[in-house]
Amino acid sequence: MTSPRREASGSAPGRYVPGASPLLDIGGEVGALVVYLDRRPASGELEACPADRPADRFHTGVHLRAVGPGEVPVAVFPEVAGGAYDLLDDGGTPVARVRVTGGQVREVDLRRR
Repeated sequence: MTSPRREASGSAPGRYVPGASPLLDIGGEVGALVVYLDRRPASGELEACPADRPADRFHTGVHLRAVGPGEVPVAVFPEVAGGAYDLLDDGGTPVARVRVTGGQVREVDLRRR
């Protein structure tokens, strides 16, 4: 019998399962991006685009994840080509520019403190 975590991540790619750890596909020129947010966007997704190429948008779901003693809305982009990216607000306006490096996980904290 497979573990619930493995079964959940293997049975429905792209489907969020509470408590499951995201599967990252990094290596070579591909990295991952993890973004901590104050709130879940109205769409339930965080959009990003390559720097200066807003038409090439892509998105991922924002889900509550255990961080420290509580839960925080977190967006995980599990497979991102190395380069500079703009993170976009609900209206499509860039709120941060980040650099992803192949083979690494880039973490960005956009929470207000």
